[in-house]
Amino acid sequence: MQENDKLSTKQIRALVVSTIVGIGILSLPNRVSLIQGNDGWISIILAGLLILPIIAVINKIFELYPNKNFYQIGNQVLGKWVFYIFLLVWLSYQISLISYLSRNLGELLKAFLLETTPTEVLIISFILTTSYMSRSEIQIIGRAAYHIYPIIVGFVILLILVSLTSVDFTNILPLFQSNMKNLPKSIATTFFSYIGYEILLFSIPFSEGKEKISNACMVGVGIVILIYIIVFLLTLSQYGIQSLQRQSFPTLSLIKEIDLPGFFIENLDGLVMAVWVLVIFSTMAPIYYSAGKTLSYLFRTKEHRLFILPLMPIIYKLSLYPQNMIELDELLGKFINYSGLVVVVLMPITIFCVGYFKTRRDKT
Repeated sequence: MQENDKLSTKQIRALVVSTIVGIGILSLPNRVSLIQGNDGWISIILAGLLILPIIAVINKIFELYPNKNFYQIGNQVLGKWVFYIFLLVWLSYQISLISYLSRNLGELLKAFLLETTPTEVLIISFILTTSYMSRSEIQIIGRAAYHIYPIIVGFVILLILVSLTSVDFTNILPLFQSNMKNLPKSIATTFFSYIGYEILLFSIPFSEGKEKISNACMVGVGIVILIYIIVFLLTLSQYGIQSLQRQSFPTLSLIKEIDLPGFFIENLDGLVMAVWVLVIFSTMAPIYYSAGKTLSYLFRTKEHRLFILPLMPIIYKLSLYPQNMIELDELLGKFINYSGLVVVVLMPITIFCVGYFKTRRDKT
């Protein structure tokens, strides 16, 4: 493998951040406040910390089986048919997640920016654009994520700077007054705002400096936790808990209310939404890529790009199947949550445990 075919630790970290941060951040403050109130930041931290041991398990898998990719390891450890069952669930999860992101983004753009543009046009335009990047290999996607990563960080910094003059930090109080019996439900809800880290199953085999990969992944998740906490506290400070619980996308509402006197930019929300399309693009492209890779393995082909275009009509039709945003969350949202538990939690843990005992047995 040539040097330019590898991913640096900085690109791995950027890939983790850009893949996780996406649509979820726009609605996360509302969803977590409905369950945990002012103390929603607690579940954001705890859910993020739950990701760290799973990422450590993913790293350990490739330490047990160096110089092998995820599909080779899964087939060797679990056997052909058990691994195939996992892959079928994973493929369903990936296609559903891409469809969910596409529909969500289309509805948001229509509501906040392009009111007269049909949602179907927005969805198919975005799927076409994402499919182009998804045809590339993970190294190219990692480099794209590396360039989008500063945009994500810059957006959060901008949001802090322009919001400081209007927020009321007393709205954060009182602390530690919520019902802690709701904490498990709140953590479960927040946990799915961190999905996307499973892209490490594809990127780690191509990484350089294997000994630093674990730290890069942990730092990436730490940055996501910090971003989520900042956004939650800013929206809570701006609106207070009662108003925050009534707004589906408080982050966008916060942006629309920003007034910069003396600045030549008046429609800041339009500019931010245009930038946010890049962020969702960096979230969706790795997932689309992994779906193509999964199909390539199942059908024993050398190129995953053969399946990118055939997936487009499936994704498009599935994204439009729910009649509205409520049905979108009820149908695709719930399926993504349940299947996600299988593929981003159960699958890597199962592969590691079985692989660990097999390698121990072979050494004795």
